[in-house]
Amino acid sequence: MTFTSFTFVTKPAAVMAALAVAGCTVTPQPLTVTQLNAIADDRAARAIGPGQEPVTQSIDLYEAMARAIKYNLDHQVELKQEALKLSELRLSESDMLPDLVANAAYTDRDNTPGASSQSILSGNQSLEPSRSTDRDVLNSDLTLSWDVLDFGLSYVRAKQNADKVLIATEQRRSAINRIIEDVRTAYWRAVIAQRLLGRLKTLEASAQRSLAQAERQAGDRSGAPRDAMIYQRDLLTVMRAAQELRRDLGVAKNQLAALMNLPQNQPFKLAVPASHNQKVPLVRTSSEELAKMAFRNRPELREITYRMRINEQEKDIGLLEALPSLKAFIGVNTSSNDFLYNQDWVSYGAKASWNLMRLPTYPRRLKTNEAGQKLLDARALALTQAIATQVFVSKARVVSLRGEYATAQKLARVNTQIARQTVSEAESGALGPRDVVTEQMNAILADLRRDVTYADLQNAYA
Repeated sequence: MTFTSFTFVTKPAAVMAALAVAGCTVTPQPLTVTQLNAIADDRAARAIGPGQEPVTQSIDLYEAMARAIKYNLDHQVELKQEALKLSELRLSESDMLPDLVANAAYTDRDNTPGASSQSILSGNQSLEPSRSTDRDVLNSDLTLSWDVLDFGLSYVRAKQNADKVLIATEQRRSAINRIIEDVRTAYWRAVIAQRLLGRLKTLEASAQRSLAQAERQAGDRSGAPRDAMIYQRDLLTVMRAAQELRRDLGVAKNQLAALMNLPQNQPFKLAVPASHNQKVPLVRTSSEELAKMAFRNRPELREITYRMRINEQEKDIGLLEALPSLKAFIGVNTSSNDFLYNQDWVSYGAKASWNLMRLPTYPRRLKTNEAGQKLLDARALALTQAIATQVFVSKARVVSLRGEYATAQKLARVNTQIARQTVSEAESGALGPRDVVTEQMNAILADLRRDVTYADLQNAYA
């Protein structure tokens, strides 16, 4: 009978337990197509902020830099990261405050609480059952406590969070440096595209007609086939070089628009300086002085220094955690139990505790901290060497590209003169139209190469 009753009670309990477990099961819910479309539309709409200033005039280099710093989304990410770290610092400062905890507890039961006592000596009941507590009781208290060890740990961690704010600042500076460098490069390549690709497209149409004519001449042997094929080869060589440059330059304006966070379909014009007014950047400071300046100012090196300081503070945290904790408290209490003589009272005291298992682990923490410090120092040295190499190589590239740019300027000037002379001779009948097309293509190709060299010079200077 007992077994049957147990079985009768157990089966419903098992069913209820199974239902409870099934109710706690969570099934992954992937995003629906509708949700994905809504998310995509929302992000696309918010990518360009409503407060972004419209483009009303031609954009020069410095306006492009200003727009990139103000509206570039990568920079916005770094700004939000810095704000988050600052908020975490303010939050960690509150951990140093004492704890003020309010408690309230209500209890009730279906019968009267009570108890009796038994004599230890005789084993007889020494007190008839009695109670000292109401059936329903509400207890509450408000306690102020302060742990000296927690205060020390919170203080050190707040100092670490302050260094993390500085790290976020350096990461934002590094992002700005990258953006400025990318803007400078993209701007000058986009200037080339705006200034020359229209002319190149017009000449390519003429070149295609001349090329078709030469192909017909070589096919029907109406003239010297070898001369026609050599002309095709020379013209195709020039066209291929021009197309390669156009391929590289054609996306420069899109890249610049992305850096300034402009819509890709928004037309805008650049303030294009005349090719003869392009200033050649000069670096008068020695490479050694530039390297020292980089060692002082590069965000990457500063970031490692702050990380080393955070790692050094881990020693203080390990030491504090190995020390005994002293906690003092004071609180006001109240109870609804009518059997209490004093239903309201103030309590106070102190408590000391010591986790002795932290002592043997402290030397290991010191070794781990020292290993982390050595790793950060090695990274700093490697980065210092890499930055020094970057500075010296960039300085050498600037000097080399200045020479290349001077040569490219002369070559472009010569090719322009040849093209003009060819046009004059063609007008007088001394040369044919095919020669004009070839020399004009050579002239614009030389202009393209000159300006690409200037863009590379600006990139090396950046």
